[in-house]
Amino acid sequence: MRISGYEKHYCRWFWLFLLLFWWTGAWSQVKKTPQEQQRDSTLADSIRTSKLVLQSTKDTSRSRVSDTAVAIIINRLEGYTLMLNELGSVLKRGYDTTRITEKLPLIDSSLHVIKTNIAALGSTPNIHDLYTNKVMLVQLNRILKTWQNDLFRHYDELVNINDTLQQVRKDTAMRAIPAEDELRAFYISQLTSLILKFRQVDKINKEALLQMGLLQNEVAMRYIAVTNLQGDMEFQLDNFSQRMFNKDYTYLWQPKKQQNEPGFFRVLKNSIFKNIKVLGIFFLVQWPILIVWLLVGGLFAGWTFSNIRKVRQHHPPTEAEAILLHSRLLYRFPMASPLIFLFTLAGLFSVQYPILFIELNWVVAICALTYIIRQSIPRHLFNHWLLLVAMLFVYFLNNLTIQATNAEQWGLFFAAIICIWLGVRFRKLTRHSTLALPKYTPRVLMLFVIMSAFSLLMVLTGRVTAAKIIGATAALSITMAVNLLFFVELLMETVYLQVEANKSSSTFISFIDFQHIQSRLKVFLYVFAFIAWLMVIARNLYIFDNIYENISSFLSTERKVGNTAFTFSSVIIFILVIWVSTVVTQIIAFMFGETGQAPAGKKNKLGSALLLVRLAVLAVGILLAFAASGIPMDKLAIVIGALGVGIGFGLQNIVNNLVSGVILAFEKPIEVGDVIELGTRSGVVKEIGIRSSKIGAYDGSEVIVPNGDLISQQLINWTLSNRIRRVELIIGVGYGADVKQATDILKQAVQGREGILENPEPIVFLFQFGDNAINFRIFFWTGDLALAGKLQSDVLTSIYENLQKAGIELPYPQRDLHIRSMDPDILKQWKPGKPDQDPPS
Repeated sequence: MRISGYEKHYCRWFWLFLLLFWWTGAWSQVKKTPQEQQRDSTLADSIRTSKLVLQSTKDTSRSRVSDTAVAIIINRLEGYTLMLNELGSVLKRGYDTTRITEKLPLIDSSLHVIKTNIAALGSTPNIHDLYTNKVMLVQLNRILKTWQNDLFRHYDELVNINDTLQQVRKDTAMRAIPAEDELRAFYISQLTSLILKFRQVDKINKEALLQMGLLQNEVAMRYIAVTNLQGDMEFQLDNFSQRMFNKDYTYLWQPKKQQNEPGFFRVLKNSIFKNIKVLGIFFLVQWPILIVWLLVGGLFAGWTFSNIRKVRQHHPPTEAEAILLHSRLLYRFPMASPLIFLFTLAGLFSVQYPILFIELNWVVAICALTYIIRQSIPRHLFNHWLLLVAMLFVYFLNNLTIQATNAEQWGLFFAAIICIWLGVRFRKLTRHSTLALPKYTPRVLMLFVIMSAFSLLMVLTGRVTAAKIIGATAALSITMAVNLLFFVELLMETVYLQVEANKSSSTFISFIDFQHIQSRLKVFLYVFAFIAWLMVIARNLYIFDNIYENISSFLSTERKVGNTAFTFSSVIIFILVIWVSTVVTQIIAFMFGETGQAPAGKKNKLGSALLLVRLAVLAVGILLAFAASGIPMDKLAIVIGALGVGIGFGLQNIVNNLVSGVILAFEKPIEVGDVIELGTRSGVVKEIGIRSSKIGAYDGSEVIVPNGDLISQQLINWTLSNRIRRVELIIGVGYGADVKQATDILKQAVQGREGILENPEPIVFLFQFGDNAINFRIFFWTGDLALAGKLQSDVLTSIYENLQKAGIELPYPQRDLHIRSMDPDILKQWKPGKPDQDPPS
């Protein structure tokens, strides 16, 4: 059959149209965005799932439930939907692993530096190098362990989500199909949505589990490497401590150990470069530490400047200048003082830090100290101090070197000789100096001389590393002793400024008497400084870790007495917590007004409340002591039982006083500052204690009264509700005086006088006719009990003067003498003479 031309033309257009249609559809598929493709895929998945669910509903083998059970199934669908929404939200938030991923290269570079140090060719790492590697490994170990804990915690959350999804998958109740067509359509729609959501959440969870597992593997590999290197460092440090005093270099008078060994400056350059690199890695890993120390320094400086400004604002210029001169360091050296505070504190608490970081702290602290003392000591003594500081810096440079050289050996030799000479000179100069030096100064200088001499002996015998360690410790010990003295003085001045700056405020600081607490605070700070000084020496001798481990082992070893097991650490913790709680109660009492320094006429209403707080602090302290020390709480019941037996046998009086103290706290019959009378005693309440209270008598004595006496005896409180006091006077005038005029004079003496209340009004009335006078009685009231004595004196003085001016007599006592008998001999001797003569005597 032949096709005509027209038909051929028509066929060509038909195939061209089909090709164009196919190309347009393919191009539209290519041009779709990923979001559109995902939407189309989700739509297709939804349609496919809906068809599968619809086909399953036609399966006669599936169970069909009645309408009464459909509500339960739909509620379960809604519950699963909400749960999947919540799980999806949790998975979308997820765990941010970018910080770990970004820091893994830093961990790798740190490990590379440490491995390079260990495997360094041509040199053996010395104690400083080993310790620096150990410090880096400890920091890396801490970071990796933190990462592992976070990853494991999040991995457990993902596993729990997976278990929850499996429980949803295994729920057979969801396979039931409603019998009604309308309900069946609704159910199919809800079930389709649930299945799609379930697949989406399950997919995200599996991907998260896979990523988390891979990241855990990466972290675990590095953690194992760090742990292995850390064990190697511990082993090498233990071996080094055993051979620390072994000969490690040639004798001083012999040739070099190696003819081709590098020069000192080359070794120093490489060592400094390596330590700077280690310090940079340390700051990248532990950058929050630097921020914390900067914040501490900034807060201290701001606090100091604020207190100086307050002193100038709240006091007259002359008085403010006198106060600020007492804080000579903070006031005269406002920049150097915060530097000493910050870098001394950072140096003391930098236990496991790179050696360069520790040395930089000491360098800044010593430079600031040198700037302060240059005007405080004589010139010749300051020159000796500068030489000592120079020797310290020489030892600091030697500590950074990772390889011994002949030049370093000679440098240690001359440094040891100079330090010995300096120690002897300091002892001679301080013996004849007028400076106020601590009493233990000669002993510290003697220790400095002995350690320098021992360093000299070590360098002579070829023990360069031991000479370096001991010499550096000697120079640091003497400079740190001076630095810690100024550090204590700085803290004392800080407390002094804080107290003086808030004297006029209403805070509890205004109640503090600095002179009262100065001695106690200084003793505590000196003890702290001495312990810190010993720690600095132990750390520079590299025996701190061994001492710490031995003490920890001794305290944590379990010991038994009979069937009772205990450790010395638990005993120390128990005693320490009880002591701290006792000190806290004393501080609370002192800072909130129970100082005995309250102004006259003022009443501290917090006394009873403070007693309750102190009792609560003691009770909590006892419970914490039992809990912190690991003592079982059932032992507390035994102690209470034993206490009950003790109460029955002889502690009744003590318990009575303790219970009376609680009653005083709740009833509040007296407060601190009240004027009371108890029997023959009277005075001002200065303190309400747990067992007894303190009363300040008017003669200056302090009476300690058991709380039981305050409860059981009759107590007069003149200031319980107010300080109003009535004053009574009895005035007598002679017979024959004008009573009305005398009454007016007495009224004028009390009416309108400052300090005497107008309501109640003063009263003057005739009281009685006495043997030799007409007695008047005067009553007036004063608003302040403390003014009663002065007002009484002023009123009596005014009455006496006005009565004298009016000519009214204040009579003397008159007596009539009646002689009932006399000796006759006396009568015979007495003869009346002439009128102008006196009788015989």
